[in-house]
Amino acid sequence: MSEKDPNMWAALWQAVEQSAAWQGAIMASIIAFLRVLYDGKETRWTRIGLESLICGALSLCASSGLSFFGAPESLSVTVGGSIGFLGVTTIREFLVRWAGKRVDG
Repeated sequence: MSEKDPNMWAALWQAVEQSAAWQGAIMASIIAFLRVLYDGKETRWTRIGLESLICGALSLCASSGLSFFGAPESLSVTVGGSIGFLGVTTIREFLVRWAGKRVDG
């Protein structure tokens, strides 16, 4: 099995260590997980896990947009932390309002 190969874990660690985008995604997931636990409003583990995974995925998407706007890749960790802190619902509400203003105006 490949998961028993120590070289695979070393290669995975090296890939995460060298990629600011993945570091941002991991940061978003950890912060989202801790934020949901701290709020205490949601107690289902599936909701907590999904929230952290969605925040990590949003962070990966945002980090690819950073290069489009000419921002440095190292900013990915900051963006990931911000996304994790705000949460999926807050970001969704903001984007829906922003898109509504664009369409209406």
